[in-house]
Order: sequence, then structure tokens, then C-alpha cells
Amino acid sequence: MTELTSTDREALPLFVDLDGTLIKTDLMFESVCVLLKRNPLNLVLMIIWLLKGKATLKARLAERVDLSFRGWPFNEEFLDFLNGEKRNGRQLVLISAANERALQKFAEPLQLFETCVGSDEQINLKATAKRQRIEEITRGKPFSYAGNSKADIPVWEAAAEVIRVNCSSSLARDLCDTKPSRDFDPPGSRVRYLWQAMRPHQWAKNGLLFIPLTLAHQITDAHRLLHTVIGFVCFCLVASSVYLSNDLLDLKSDRLHSTKKTRPLAAGTLPIQTGMVAAIVLLLAAFALAHLQPREFMVILLGYWTLTVLYSLLLKRLFFLDLLTLASLYSLRLEAGAEAAQVNASIWLLGFSMTLFFGLAALKRVVELSKSTHAAVLPGRAYSRGDLTALTAQGLFACACSVLIFIFYIYADETRALYRSPEWLWPIAGLLGGILFRAWWLARKGTLNEDPVLLAVSDRPSQVATALMFVVLWLAI
Repeated sequence: MTELTSTDREALPLFVDLDGTLIKTDLMFESVCVLLKRNPLNLVLMIIWLLKGKATLKARLAERVDLSFRGWPFNEEFLDFLNGEKRNGRQLVLISAANERALQKFAEPLQLFETCVGSDEQINLKATAKRQRIEEITRGKPFSYAGNSKADIPVWEAAAEVIRVNCSSSLARDLCDTKPSRDFDPPGSRVRYLWQAMRPHQWAKNGLLFIPLTLAHQITDAHRLLHTVIGFVCFCLVASSVYLSNDLLDLKSDRLHSTKKTRPLAAGTLPIQTGMVAAIVLLLAAFALAHLQPREFMVILLGYWTLTVLYSLLLKRLFFLDLLTLASLYSLRLEAGAEAAQVNASIWLLGFSMTLFFGLAALKRVVELSKSTHAAVLPGRAYSRGDLTALTAQGLFACACSVLIFIFYIYADETRALYRSPEWLWPIAGLLGGILFRAWWLARKGTLNEDPVLLAVSDRPSQVATALMFVVLWLAI
């Protein structure tokens, strides 16, 4: 594998691909996500456009979607190289299968390229079509080409210099190494980034499905336990599908967020098309597995997914309603666990769940606002820093109500039927109040992460308090 001298290299015009090469994302799929977020029914329109050809689809997307390129992920090593080549006077041309209209809007702020060449309504400028266009521009003279995918192989075959950017090791091995070549920004493991985007650490929340079985004192029933485990897996698959879908719809706001900008889809380390396919496959797998469960469980799972979709598209941008929706999603997990195990979920449990998780949802918004670098509003939400006082008051009141509901539960008739010594449950109220107080205290100090729901499994004092709560529960039986 050889490399041209700087003088020889600067004499060759450098043609640069966009999607996956200059940037880590894809212009067409970014536009698809924006249009779907506006209205999911736009999917029908996009299918009609696609039937007329990919070039037509890209042209229609460019007409309807005005992308904001702020915060987009670049292949930084390659971008630095291009800036150096530009300073040395090398001719740089951006050539992409993206629609030329969108391509020009992207390239103008960079001021790197002499010209931009993209697809029109008739020609999808990819693979052989791109090679022919480059040969027309250069009139058969030598050129360099920077790309990243199998579609770039026909262009690399005609190029005098091969530049691979964000290129998989398997593709690099398939390419002829007799030409001068260079490599930039090697990609990480796609599987690892997909696993990260699925957010398996969030699956701990689905442990709520085991609560009704535990409180009914049926945890040793193997049949009921098996169905609860299956339900747990179903909710984990649906949750990961939803996380991927949310990240696809929130690419713009996530890139403006102080921590969410590092998520694989927002950062471009996981391709958008991979995220789309994974979200669909996980959802289908969840409902296929749910067929082993009682029909009521399937209905709740469908309702849970529907509510999460509504949350992603609309409800999370509505003041107060987003908190109520989050609390409802946690309560649905409890209902699903009860249906999977065929036990009763008491009104006390559901009331406790709604108030507790409403309070924790408010706490999450308080933490996000405190850590947001945006003084005006929280990206993608209906909250500003001026709402901190109201959110704090609502959250504290809801958390206090959850502790109060648990105290009332201690003296309920059904509690006396389940426990020999219900009064032994009193320490749980104190431990719960301590965990909630600690969560709000950590938030005030600025040391709480943005998901306080996971505090009980990530914070050592809260872990101890949670373990003691289960010990007390066992002693009260």
C-alpha cells in the first residue's frame, strides 16, 4: 500500500463523497426522519415517491425538508485533512448521491469545495453513474476519490488515489491495494453501538413487572414466574425499539443537548438505516413473543407501545401531560406484570405508582433544565428555566403523596389479608422517603444523572435502602 507525495497529491482534484464520508450520517435518511416526525402518514407519500425511483424520492425530500446542519457529526480526522488540502490550494469537489439542492445548502457554510455535484430527479448519482460524472468533469484525467461504502468501488477503480473514510475493515480488504491510498476515521463496532443505542441499562425499569407477583406472595410459583419473565423480555424489546425510534425522531434536539449528543444515532456512530431496521425487528420480536402470554397482556403491551409513540410524536412537548404520560407508562408495566402472572394489581399499587413516577418524571425535567446549556428552553420539551420552581413543587408534592398512599395501604383490609404483621411495613415508608429525599438533594447539588428512576440500582445508599425495604417486606409476611 503506497501513498502519494504531497506535490503529486495536490495536483490531483479530490472528489469527496458526503454520506458516511464527510459526515457520519446520511442526508436522505435524516430527511426521512424529519418528515416522519412531522406526520407519520408522510410514510405513504415517501413510498409513492420511491416507486418512481430513488432520485425522485430524494428530490421530493429536498423540496419539503429544510435540514438544520447545526451539530451534525463530521468525520473529524478527514475534515481536518480537507482543510489542510484547501489551504494548500488543492481542488476539492463535493460529489454525492444526495440531491444537489440539499447538497449545496450543506456545503455553502463549509466554504471548502469549489463546486457541488449531486443527484437530480432523473439520475441517482451513485456507483457507476458517479464514476461517469467524475470522468466527464475531469475529461479522463487522473483524480482522487474519498468514499466509504461498496457503492464507491466503481469510482475507486477509476481513481488514481483511493481515500477510505469511515470504511469497514472487510471492505478495505476487498479493495485493490496496488494504488496509492489513505485511511481516515476507522469506524467502531456497529454491534457495540447498536447495543448502546438499545440502552439495556434501562431494562431495569421493566423489573416493575415482577412487583405484582411479589406482592401477591406468588413469586415461588414457577408457572406464574415464567410468564412474568416472558413479559419482562417483551417489554425490554419494545423499550429498546422505542428508544431507537425516539432517537431517530429527536436527532436535531439530541445534537443540541449536553449529553444526548453522544448517543450513537445522534453522534453518527450508528447509521440511521441500521437504527430503523433494528427498531422494526425488535418490535416484531416483542409481539411475536407476546403471543405466549394471556390476551390481556398483549392488549396492555400494544397500549404501552401506542402511548410511547404518541409521547414521542406529541405528548412530550406538552407541559404537564408529558409527566402524566411517563407516570402512566410505569403504571402500565405493573398492570402488564399482573396480567402476565394472573394476579391482582390493587388500586393502592396503581395510585402509589402514578404519584411516585410523576414525581420522578418532574425530577428528571428539573435535572435536565439544570444541566442544559440552553438558557431559554429545554430542546424538544415545553420547559424553560423559568419553570424550575413549578416543576420542583409538583415533583415534591407527588413524591410526598406516594409515601402517604403507602402509609394508607398499611392499614387497608387487603393488606391485613396478605401480611401477618402489616405494622412492620412502616419502615418502608421511611426508607422510601429517604431515597426520594436523597434524589432531590443530589439534584440540587447537581450530581444526579438525568434518569432518577434508576437511582435505586445505581446509587450505593439507595441500593442499601432498597435492599432493606425487601427485607422488611419479607419479615412482615
